[in-house]
Amino acid sequence: MSGPSKPLIRQMNPQSVSDTDSMKAAASPSLRARLQRPRSLVLLAALLVAVWLIASWLIARSQVISTADARIAADMVAISADVSGNITATHVSVGDRVEVGDLLFEIDDREARHLLSEYMAAKEGLAAQMDRERKRLGLVGSKSGTQIDASRADVQSARATVAAAQSSLATAERDFERAKTLRESGNVTQDVLDQADDKLQSARQFLRAAEASLSASSAKAREAVISKDDASLVEQDLKILEAEVLSAQAKAERQKVIIEKHKIRSPINGVVDEMFFDAGERALTGFRVALLHDPENVWVSANIKETQVRHIAVGAPVRVKVDSAPGENITGRIAVIRESTMAEAALMPNPNATGVFTKITQRIPVRIELDPSDVQLRPGSMVRVAIERRKSEK
Repeated sequence: MSGPSKPLIRQMNPQSVSDTDSMKAAASPSLRARLQRPRSLVLLAALLVAVWLIASWLIARSQVISTADARIAADMVAISADVSGNITATHVSVGDRVEVGDLLFEIDDREARHLLSEYMAAKEGLAAQMDRERKRLGLVGSKSGTQIDASRADVQSARATVAAAQSSLATAERDFERAKTLRESGNVTQDVLDQADDKLQSARQFLRAAEASLSASSAKAREAVISKDDASLVEQDLKILEAEVLSAQAKAERQKVIIEKHKIRSPINGVVDEMFFDAGERALTGFRVALLHDPENVWVSANIKETQVRHIAVGAPVRVKVDSAPGENITGRIAVIRESTMAEAALMPNPNATGVFTKITQRIPVRIELDPSDVQLRPGSMVRVAIERRKSEK
């Protein structure tokens, strides 16, 4: 019976084993070097590029103040109705471009036009009264002038008649006294004395008639003067009517302005952003009916941290990146740096009622005027800005 089998151990030459290990050891470094050399170069190049990019970024960051808290802004013109009434027509839609004076809305103006007709009729009636008073003044003036001249002539004639009557009376009195003396001496008969007495009585009556005529002529002269005063009264009436005509004219002109306010027109060249009413709805005085803006007059409103605002100044160059137009280069300059933070202008203050205070870096609004470009900028669009630091701080 044979015993357990034993593994066969190959007898190798120690020298051959040593030579094989030497060959492997010599071949391994050269292969590893060939395999690792390109990778090392790539890694080294990538590292250098990364260092260069990081250094460039840090240098660029140190020269500008940048923020993403910025947006395109514009003067949003809110158009309100100056009168109340039903809207009868709309002439534009949202997105339409309009020019100054273009018609946007029409409000029912029938009542206003009726009132204008009433004012115009009142004005015409007053004008007719003025024409009548002018004619009356002409008649009164000519009549009073003729009456005054005639009355003056009558007065002069009456005065001459009175003077003649007085002279005749004086003569009759002398003749009567002479006849009376002669009668007493018996030189004349009673008939001569009676005739002298008759002449005396006639002369007295003639004088009284002449004096009465003078009084009547004087009275007519006074009436003529009063008639002239009537002309002055007519002139005063004319002045009152002229004032009333001017008042009626002013009312009519004001009513024309009110009628024009029933047509709502664009005050600017711009774009219609919102229309708050449709035809058939009722607009109220002071309520907004449309919202417009001028696309040619936009700027950037940026909010800069209060810790960074000391590094910028008015007039500093600005680079703007618009989110809606990537790749476009837009430049501008700082026009205004506000003197207060956004929190101070907030409608709702944020008082510290709990006593727990959390310090938050405040933002200061900055207005950036843009240089001309072909990029379409819409108000409210987000942008990123990079503002050049003060030269003394670079």
